[in-house]
Amino acid sequence: MTSAAEPSSDAGAMAVDMQRVAQDTDCPYPILPSVLYKMNEEKDGEKLAKLGGAAGLAKALDTDLHSGLGEVAGLGGVVAHREAYGPNSYPSKPPPSFLLMLVEAAKDPMIIILLVVALITIVVGAAVPEQRAHHGWSEGVAVLGTALIVIFIGAGQDYSKELQFMKLNALKDSIDVKVRRGGRQVLVPNTEVVVGDVLLLDTGDKVVADGIVFEAHGLVLDEASLTGESDPIKKDAEHDPWVRSGTTVNEGSGYMLVLAVGVNSQWGKTLMLVSEAGDDQTPLQEQLTDVAAKVSKMGVLVAVVCFLALLIKWLIINKGGDVSKINDNGPLQFLLYAITITVVSIPEGLPLAVTLTLAYSMKKMMKDNNFVRVLSACETMGGATAICSDKTGTLTENRMTVVEGWFAGTSYGSVPQPEQLSPLVLDLLKYNCALNNKAFLEDKDNGVINFVGNRTECALLVLLRKLGINYVTVREEREPDQVQLYGFSSARKMASVLLREPSGQLRLYNKGAAEWVLRRCTALLRPDGSTEPMDPRKLEEMITLVTSMAKRGLRCICLSYRDYPATDPERPPDFFEDADKVDNGLIAFAIVGIKDPVRPEVPAAVATCQAAGIVVRMVTGDNIHTAKHIARECGILTDDCMAMEGPVFRGMPAGDLIPLLPKLRVLARSSPEDKLTLVSLLKKQGEVVAVTGDGTNDAPALKESDVGLAMGIAGTEVAKEAADIIILDDNFSSIVKSVLWGRCVYINIRKFLVFQLSINLVAMISAAVGALYGGVPPLNVLQLLWVNMIMDTLAALALATEDPYPELLADKPHGRSEPIITGLMYMHMLVAAMYKLFWLFACLYGLPRVIDSYAVIGQDEYYRDSCVGVLEDKGFNATMQTQLCGIMAWCGFPRGALERETLLCPLFDPWVTYHTTHNSTSSSNRFLPVPTDQQAAVCIGYPSSESCPLNEELLRAQKDMEKAYDRDMMESYKPALSVLFNAFILAQVANAFVSRRIGLEMNFFKGLSHSHVFNTIMVLITALQVIIMQTPVSYVFKVEPLNGPEWGACIAIGVGAIPFSWLVRLLARAALPMAGSQSWLAGLRGSRASQITASGAAPMRLAAQGRSLSGRTISGVPAASSATLGGTAGSKSLSGRSASSGLGGNSGNNSPSFALKTMSGHPNAAQQLVGAAGGGARSSRLAPLAATAAAAGGASKSAVLPAVADGAGGSSSLQVMRMGSSTRVAPEPGTTPRRTVTPTSAWVGSEPGGR
Repeated sequence: MTSAAEPSSDAGAMAVDMQRVAQDTDCPYPILPSVLYKMNEEKDGEKLAKLGGAAGLAKALDTDLHSGLGEVAGLGGVVAHREAYGPNSYPSKPPPSFLLMLVEAAKDPMIIILLVVALITIVVGAAVPEQRAHHGWSEGVAVLGTALIVIFIGAGQDYSKELQFMKLNALKDSIDVKVRRGGRQVLVPNTEVVVGDVLLLDTGDKVVADGIVFEAHGLVLDEASLTGESDPIKKDAEHDPWVRSGTTVNEGSGYMLVLAVGVNSQWGKTLMLVSEAGDDQTPLQEQLTDVAAKVSKMGVLVAVVCFLALLIKWLIINKGGDVSKINDNGPLQFLLYAITITVVSIPEGLPLAVTLTLAYSMKKMMKDNNFVRVLSACETMGGATAICSDKTGTLTENRMTVVEGWFAGTSYGSVPQPEQLSPLVLDLLKYNCALNNKAFLEDKDNGVINFVGNRTECALLVLLRKLGINYVTVREEREPDQVQLYGFSSARKMASVLLREPSGQLRLYNKGAAEWVLRRCTALLRPDGSTEPMDPRKLEEMITLVTSMAKRGLRCICLSYRDYPATDPERPPDFFEDADKVDNGLIAFAIVGIKDPVRPEVPAAVATCQAAGIVVRMVTGDNIHTAKHIARECGILTDDCMAMEGPVFRGMPAGDLIPLLPKLRVLARSSPEDKLTLVSLLKKQGEVVAVTGDGTNDAPALKESDVGLAMGIAGTEVAKEAADIIILDDNFSSIVKSVLWGRCVYINIRKFLVFQLSINLVAMISAAVGALYGGVPPLNVLQLLWVNMIMDTLAALALATEDPYPELLADKPHGRSEPIITGLMYMHMLVAAMYKLFWLFACLYGLPRVIDSYAVIGQDEYYRDSCVGVLEDKGFNATMQTQLCGIMAWCGFPRGALERETLLCPLFDPWVTYHTTHNSTSSSNRFLPVPTDQQAAVCIGYPSSESCPLNEELLRAQKDMEKAYDRDMMESYKPALSVLFNAFILAQVANAFVSRRIGLEMNFFKGLSHSHVFNTIMVLITALQVIIMQTPVSYVFKVEPLNGPEWGACIAIGVGAIPFSWLVRLLARAALPMAGSQSWLAGLRGSRASQITASGAAPMRLAAQGRSLSGRTISGVPAASSATLGGTAGSKSLSGRSASSGLGGNSGNNSPSFALKTMSGHPNAAQQLVGAAGGGARSSRLAPLAATAAAAGGASKSAVLPAVADGAGGSSSLQVMRMGSSTRVAPEPGTTPRRTVTPTSAWVGSEPGGR
């Protein structure tokens, strides 16, 4: 043991020692716990001998080796022993800590970065006065809050999942064991076993406590789990009686006295020293992790491109950058936006969805009698292409009854009456059926007889009851005479018991498969008690009798006996150790036919499997005639298929067997090795194989298969340990349900993939277009985080918990190599993404152009209409406001460059005067333009290198106006962006319904009434969206409440995803040859079952190697989401290329009043307007313009200007639109839409609609 493990080991030992001291103090029995445990730990044979061996130890423990503990209240009862020596339970793993889950969820790198940037945004927004005035910290707080919500939800999901897995693990460790109590054999849970119990050990059992064997019959244990030694160890009362918990019984049977349980047992102390092994991902989780990684890389690329594009644009607009604007729609917001895109684009919800659906399915499968021990078995079972099933108990009812037989030369069509049989035959039946038998019957209060143990042996006990014989009394009388018990083995197909008769001679009672036992017989018993030799003719006659019974579906068991002398000098000392030597020279006295009817539901279940593309094969140890009869009843064996016997099968080379496999349906008289060979061959052919098993020797085949299915009733503990799924009711129809659930797991993950990846696609494309094309991003940071929460958390829970539906079995299995995303799924993703992108861009770019109430502020209009108000708020005086606003709006500094050479520019007249005064000698210089350099244009008369006070004020005003415009422009986008966001979310809700069916089905709502979790989550998402839109929460999400018509439009857009999907599916049905086929899932196929290869075998078995339930596979926190705070683009507005809005009627705002509306960009506009030079001539030059303005009035008019030269040397006709000052101008493609800001009274008066 390493030094690192020593402290925990010492602590564990100290805890046990303290417990033992306390137990010693309170122990009422002669042997103290510390003494008993020390003797057990050290295997102290001397101490055991001093105490009187097993009998003396039993006396000290107040128990009885024959009758066991009593179910009484005194010292001889179970309760007193549990209080004195402790319970048979181990310290359970403590429940998960929610706080630890929170820490794990918060460790996601992207979440950490998001939180850091959000905190920086909060600090900068609160520290800078100007940012604080405009609530610059609010977005950081909102992002921080949303990220914390995401963390809490992810941690909550992990927490509930861990609790569920703990419950399932507790069930996995619970088994029933056989003990003697009050003189009766009873079944009790392993946790109810106490020190002093007499425990029955049988082949395939798992030992649940430490103890000593006091009666053994060929008992061999596998102690590899404790010692690591692969060689089995033989146990007996004389040489090695010590038995350890955690070991398994390989062969034989016996009784043991329990000495240590729970933490005081060897297995318990081992558990104290080791930690739980880590959990492996299932194959499906590995596939989805790979998908998530690829999508994440693309998302990171888009995020980086968006960040760089926005940053470069910001640097260009701000001429290298402005530190004061870093948190005002600047780099901090761009970084937050890019991180959010990354968070949204990383679909970490995919592995989470697998875990959710597996955990949910496991819980539901328990109700369908499927106990899943290995998590990956759920998904693997959905791809099964072959099922190799046992017959007895799986295809049949396992309620075996003797219905006819041959007794001492006479055949009976039913069970004979006792008086019809001779006393000798009755005695032989009595001892053979009662003593060569380890089963027992439990009589319930309702009259039902419960079979415990092998069903064939139980049928023989029922036969004794019908003959008026009490098997319990027989056992009590003759068990002391038992010399040796030879348990049933699949190799011998028989079992025997050797008894010492009162005369002293030995008599062997044998039973087994009739055709096997008959070949070991040398004589037959006659009705008078005499025997006749078993010659070849008689053997053939008896085999014919057996065959006729087998063809009627009866299991034939031959009962025989043989006498041995008490002593024989020629007999080797170890003769009775070898069952093969002993079971020879037998005398057959009875052959019974046992009926085990086919379960009523099995034929339909087999037909369902066959329709689902799964080949069902029966692998049984029964006679081939019995097997064929049952197989035909079940529908497994048809005229074009074949049956084969085990000896023939194992004698053929693999090359000859492989061509026969497609037709092989029944393998009779098979051994466990035959089953293993069959499974291996099928897997090499690319089949995904599920195998049922109940015996210890079935363990290799169960482990070799893709999915091992152990029988919960008839199965041994060894078989259950080797299995992936335990069929609790041993019913084949439950296996079909496991296939259905497996396909449900797979289809639910595909549903979620279609839903999520379509959103990822939309988020990345819209973010890239918003950043690269111009304008504002369609969804901001907080909105994208909300979308991410819908995608990764709520949708995963909704779609992952959908129940299976029968149509899932109408398609062929997906096999090994089919890709998780198929061509039809890509079609659904693209269709959903195209629909959402169309409406997203329609709302973003089309809505402001089509409907005036959604038009956004143009920069030209803003500088002309709102400049005075902004500068007034910044402390500029009225004169400066008028002068600076005119320069910024009409002189190209920064707006109105094309009006610079008109009287609209306040600098035009001074420069005309300046040129006239300083260049009067040359008429050609009289009309030189206003300089394009701002400092030169503003500082008239100053040296070119020297600034002036007016320019300094202009620079300050420009900075204030730019900031104000950015904020107001974003505010003017709110109506359109609010509709966009609401419609987008409602479209996601509709898409969730569409994603419920990802084939070409038209009914998305089938089974919806049973999908309670799905319905609840859809209602929750819709309710939360209403709260976000219509309550004060809308401020946080940067949207504004919508009115009735807007909600109606959003709902119509959202619901429209459903008929749009119908249309696409109709077109696909018309285009694909599968139209009208019932195999509606055929479009999902990436590869057919006939094309699969064994190349996928390794990953399918990868997770099963650990044989442990999966716990937390991921942090559960959405590691990838995105959101954006749009960057403001300094893009061109329509007003720079079309009719400029007039500024008339704004005298109250001290803004310049110009009645002229002119076409910006007309090269001759200046010459049309310029008259004489000089200040005194100004009024005369403006007189014609006043008349033009009066004619323009209020209504918009248009006129075509003469053709003018364009930039390419050609000409074009320009349309002049004359509009009133309140008219809103929609942007042209490729520009940032603007909406004119006007006084509140103008909005109210001009919009009866309410905006």
